[in-house]
Amino acid sequence: MVQQATQLVSHQQEEAHSAVERIAAFAAAARAQQLKAHVRQLFKRNILDSLGCAIAALPGRPFHALRDQFEEYRAPGRCTLIGGGKTSVDQAALFNSGLTRYLDLMDSYMSPAGLCHPSENFGAVLAAAEQAEASGEEFMLALAVSYEIQCRFTAVVPMMVKGFNHATHLAMSVAAASGKLFGLSAEQIANAISIATADNVSLACIHAEPVSQWKGFSPGLTGMRAVYAASMAKRGFTGPRAKGIGADVRASDCRGLG
Repeated sequence: MVQQATQLVSHQQEEAHSAVERIAAFAAAARAQQLKAHVRQLFKRNILDSLGCAIAALPGRPFHALRDQFEEYRAPGRCTLIGGGKTSVDQAALFNSGLTRYLDLMDSYMSPAGLCHPSENFGAVLAAAEQAEASGEEFMLALAVSYEIQCRFTAVVPMMVKGFNHATHLAMSVAAASGKLFGLSAEQIANAISIATADNVSLACIHAEPVSQWKGFSPGLTGMRAVYAASMAKRGFTGPRAKGIGADVRASDCRGLG
C-alpha cells in the first residue's frame, strides 16, 4: 500500500511538473509569425478597448490614492503610468491593471468551468513590455500568449466552484508573458510561473457582497507580483515546480500548449 501511495504521489508530481513545463515551452516558442491577420486585428481591438477603459477610469479616487502611495514609496523607473508619470515596472503593473478593471467594462471569457477577464493581463504585460523596451509586435505577442494561457486554464479548472478566485490563473499568464518579454528560457519561465502561482492563490470571497473596492484591484496586485516573479526567475530563483499549478491540473489539460 505504501508503495502504491508513493507511486501515485510520484505520478501526480510528474503530471504537474509536465504541465508547468508545457506552458513554459509554449510561451518560449511563440513567434510573431504565428499571429494571423484576423488575430492581430482582434488584439489591436482589445488593446484599444483596454486603453479606453483605463482612460475613462482616470478620475477614480483610488488612483489618486495610489499616486500618493507611489510618492511615499518612491520607486523611479522607466514604465509609464496611464494618465502621466513614470514609475517602477511592478507599480505600473498595479496601477494600469487597476485602471483597466475599474469600470467593469473589460472583456470576459466564458466556459463550462468558469470565466475570466483576459484584459486583466493588459496592464501588467504592458508594464513588462516597457521595462524590456519591447516593440509593439513583441508586446502584442506576449499579450496573445497571456490570453491563451489564462483562457485555456479557465476552460478546464473550475476555480470559483472550489472557493478560489479566477485571478489565480492570471498569475500564470502574466508570469509567462513577462518571462517571454524579459528573454527568459523555457526553464526560467517555468520557474516564474511556479513562483507566481504558488504565491498568488486568490480567494473567491473577493466577489462576496457587499463588494469591496479591493475586488477591482486584486487582479492588479496579482499581475504586479507575477511580473516581479518573472524578474526573480531571470536572476536564477527557482519555484516549487511540482505544486506550481495545483492538483486539479494534469498535463493532458495542456494539450496544444507547446
